[in-house]
Amino acid sequence: MPDRLQTRTPPSAASPPSEEAWLTARRVARELDRILDAAGSHRAAVERAAAELRLSTRQVYNLLARYRADRRVSSLLPRRSGTRKKQLDPDVEVIIATTLRTQWLTLEAPPLAPVVAEIRARCEEAGLAAPSYLAVARRIPTLFGPEEIAQKRSADPKHLLRLKPRPGYIRAAKPLEVCQIDHTPTDIHFVEVVEGEGVFVGRAYLTLVVDVATRCILGFCLTLEKPSALSVALCLAQSMCPKEAWLAARGIDESWPMFGRPRQLVTDSAKEFKGHAFQRGCEDYGIRVRFRDRGRVHHGGVVERLLGKLNGVLATHPGSAGRSVADRDGYPAQRRARLSFADLERCVALAAIDHNLQQNEKTLRVPATEWARSSLDLPCFEDDPARVLLAFLPGVERRLSPQGVGMFALDYYSPWLGRLVPQRDRLGRLEVRYDPRDISHIYVRDPETREFRPVARRDGRLAPMTLWEHRDERARRRAANARSETEKVALQRRIAEIVGGSKPAKAVLRDAVRRTHAAEAGKPHEALRPSEPDAPAAPPVRERRRLPVEDW
Repeated sequence: MPDRLQTRTPPSAASPPSEEAWLTARRVARELDRILDAAGSHRAAVERAAAELRLSTRQVYNLLARYRADRRVSSLLPRRSGTRKKQLDPDVEVIIATTLRTQWLTLEAPPLAPVVAEIRARCEEAGLAAPSYLAVARRIPTLFGPEEIAQKRSADPKHLLRLKPRPGYIRAAKPLEVCQIDHTPTDIHFVEVVEGEGVFVGRAYLTLVVDVATRCILGFCLTLEKPSALSVALCLAQSMCPKEAWLAARGIDESWPMFGRPRQLVTDSAKEFKGHAFQRGCEDYGIRVRFRDRGRVHHGGVVERLLGKLNGVLATHPGSAGRSVADRDGYPAQRRARLSFADLERCVALAAIDHNLQQNEKTLRVPATEWARSSLDLPCFEDDPARVLLAFLPGVERRLSPQGVGMFALDYYSPWLGRLVPQRDRLGRLEVRYDPRDISHIYVRDPETREFRPVARRDGRLAPMTLWEHRDERARRRAANARSETEKVALQRRIAEIVGGSKPAKAVLRDAVRRTHAAEAGKPHEALRPSEPDAPAAPPVRERRRLPVEDW
């Protein structure tokens, strides 16, 4: 409880007495019995008892008056009732009540000390005796109830819900009538050696499905990722289908016969339970979803209790993370981790099977026996784990193009999609599911058979790749080729300068046009210029004769 809701009040009369108070009362009763059974003078016996108990004779006489009537030890216990006669002046009581309501009972939740100082100041101004801090604190539970204090001094509604009764309980008459699902981190570390990378030590997340009627654990899922639609799909696939093949693949030769379709599934309000894929998968298999929202959290007590039980089994082994930092007490959990992820998964499976075989300490019933007795008339659907997994995997809707289906900046194509290309305008959007653990394939629902069919990547790269690896790779490449905001607009600015500089101003263009027209126009001086006489003809050119030259 936060400090804003705490007050220093004496314990209530309904609380049991402490061991120390009971021993003291029993010792006093023994001395008082000697006084009442003594044959001589009571005065001497009272003085002897007072010396023995280290009390005054007046206190012994008061105790004797309380004890004489029925001679019970409980009559000598300290009185804790709040019905003592008030010793303060009525005007002081009014000042205390008014000041506490206006200054202490507020959403800001101030401490009591400054409010007591204000009460004492008001009493002094009114000429009244100032009360002590303890006198004011003792009047808080008589003036205000716990619900009023929680409502006025706290903005968190859970504090008010904590004080209210929680009637009702989830009940089921037959197996699979009501089931619950929830997640929690495991209270133990696991260690994995990755070749060429190093050693990873961490905690896994556990998802559990339990049956309310028989208290059986129907299935679980252990993942490295935080709770998501994938962990819900994996857990429901294991819970709704037979587990013989799953147990054999992990070398477990124990029997786990509990499986089937729940009629109602109780969940919390996490986003993985409100997604479209989860809702559509539950509708497909006839499962009604019931959310335990605010005020009905206690309706999930069965699965939460079993999650705690499995974690309690794991916490006894090396690598335990503890329930808190204080519980860990400096324990080197990561250095002490020994289990691999596969070993941890087998340990959780064996702990779940062991729970199904254990007798419940409250009901004295064995979950496996109750299941065997009550599950004879249950319908057996024999669902395929792969089909159940596809029904609850995360999904989207995509339109079909001649290149196939596009997701995650990748194209997916399969020959059977080619037959649907001419009809793509009439088909609308196709329902697509994907497994985040491997996006080399997606799963498209065939409009004709209504079954999911795998579709591979169009580029032919079929090596397994997780969704988070693909996103990290794209983020890395995007960061490697990233340009600053100035670099992005630098070339655009140069283009704008070129375009802006190639176009002359309008005045310049006007002057150029005027100059052209002026050059072509006729000039008056050309018309007034006198005609010049013809120049004399040039004399003809005479051909020169070459004289002979004698060579000596």
